[in-house]
Amino acid sequence: MFRWWLSLGFAIVAACTVSCYSLQYSIYAASHRVKHVILTSFLLVLGAMSTTWICDTITESGFGHGSSLIICVGILTGYTNTLHKMLTQFSGNVCTSWPYILGVAGIFMMVTMGAVLVTEGCRKIKLQYYGFKLASSAGKENSPVTEVEPYIPFNINPTGMQPLLTTSYLLAFPSIMASIFRSPFWENLKEILNPMTSVGGSPWIYYLTYAFFVFVFNIFDIANLPKEISDYLNKMSARVPKIKPGRATVDYLTKIQTSTRFWGGLLLSLLATSSLLLDRYLRQINEGFSIGFTSVLIIVGSIIELRRSYQAYNVMPALSKVLKRYGA
Repeated sequence: MFRWWLSLGFAIVAACTVSCYSLQYSIYAASHRVKHVILTSFLLVLGAMSTTWICDTITESGFGHGSSLIICVGILTGYTNTLHKMLTQFSGNVCTSWPYILGVAGIFMMVTMGAVLVTEGCRKIKLQYYGFKLASSAGKENSPVTEVEPYIPFNINPTGMQPLLTTSYLLAFPSIMASIFRSPFWENLKEILNPMTSVGGSPWIYYLTYAFFVFVFNIFDIANLPKEISDYLNKMSARVPKIKPGRATVDYLTKIQTSTRFWGGLLLSLLATSSLLLDRYLRQINEGFSIGFTSVLIIVGSIIELRRSYQAYNVMPALSKVLKRYGA
């Protein structure tokens, strides 16, 4: 519920900002400025909250993150225009452009492989379960307790491609504020964070800021996951081998999570920043368009999450039968 109210607050602020910015483009606003702002803000907030409800419905149904899927569909629809421009540019000189086409295809494969590595990479922590026996030895009173060693996967990138989206929106915020308020502060900040100009600062400032925020958003843990895992292990009569239950387990899992997220955030920031640089280079040598390798990262991550959720969804009926068989 808190997330819903937080989304509503952000939607209201963004809607009022956009409606005020659109005053200069509206004929109706020439004589009804207040009504224009109120009506436009209401419609934008209504659309934003409807989209949020659709995303939550998709997520709760077990088919991945709804917001990522909707963004992925939007990106895929935009690729049709890019494909049309590429075919138009290379239609008359395919024979002389094959080195460029092969190079772009190779980079595309490398970016895709990097996205798979970042999304699927994890560190496995083995566990020991006590307190239950195998079905074959359940009737024997003196049979030893069976130790099973499954694992806890600590993903190097547990948030998917959300850090890329959050960072992109955050760095675009000064440009929106500058277009509305026209203040020197926002204008200077807009120029500093603009990689296409060197008026306010070097383009490397933007890319370093982008890499830093992607890294920070990847390692940030708002849920205190090690504490939750430790409590869950105690309820299940499980433990990490050679680690005492309780505070020692929390400290150990915190150390593992910090290490995996650090290297995962570093890898994701390098991959995302390299994709931005490649897009900028291709935009310079092409007719104002690029492949959009950053979008490729988002698409690959969303597809992998969808496949993982679909596999888990298919396993649920079989798992329910097993639990019913053993009276759970």
